[in-house]
Amino acid sequence: MAFFAVAIIPDAVRSQFADNLIGGLAMHLEGPFMLRLLFHAFVVLVGVLILSGAVNTAIVGSNGVLNRVSEDGVLTDWFRRPHPHYGTTHHIINLVVGLQLVTILMSQGDVYLLGEAYAFGVIWSFSLKGIGVLVLRFKQAGPREFRVPFNLKLGNTEIPIGLATVTLALLFIALINLVTKEVATIWGVTFTLFVFVVFITSERITRRRRAATSGMDQFNLQPGKRPLRKPSTVGRATSW
Repeated sequence: MAFFAVAIIPDAVRSQFADNLIGGLAMHLEGPFMLRLLFHAFVVLVGVLILSGAVNTAIVGSNGVLNRVSEDGVLTDWFRRPHPHYGTTHHIINLVVGLQLVTILMSQGDVYLLGEAYAFGVIWSFSLKGIGVLVLRFKQAGPREFRVPFNLKLGNTEIPIGLATVTLALLFIALINLVTKEVATIWGVTFTLFVFVVFITSERITRRRRAATSGMDQFNLQPGKRPLRKPSTVGRATSW
């Protein structure tokens, strides 16, 4: 894309399309202006559809994670209450969509700021997962389907050198990101503390409620409406 941008977009206006090279390419192809404008609109539409898939994937993934968190008693059972018609955890889905909209509005659509915040969340997520797996290698030692290579065994203790190296590398990158991305760090730490307080409060409320109830899970057992069809006689044996 960068090669075609340098070859097709004139030098005088190329800087105007630094954040949108595909749009610049669409507007500087050979052909009538209206045709190029329609092609530019088509490029924008394709971008919206691609990003819509990414947003949908984020909603589905967040819904699954928050469902597990609710099942573990961190969030109240209200979050997993099924929709009366569709049977989905609509409270969690609506919450995730609302947080996405709030994030866009608060960042004013700044792509660079959103990219820094995304990088902050991803690298710290990987780092904490690595630390969690490293701790479990010592607290729950036992057979596993897969182990990170380079393990040193001293007596009955196994030292996971490979896993520790990967975890330290991720942790160093996360610390570098922490001290270099000021805005993303402030917002990321603030959001993390806010979620931590919400989770702690919700966990205590859930623990009290489950102590007083049987703690049964919730299901939507109401069958959906199906069109009535006449019974088929094809392939049916006839008895005399």
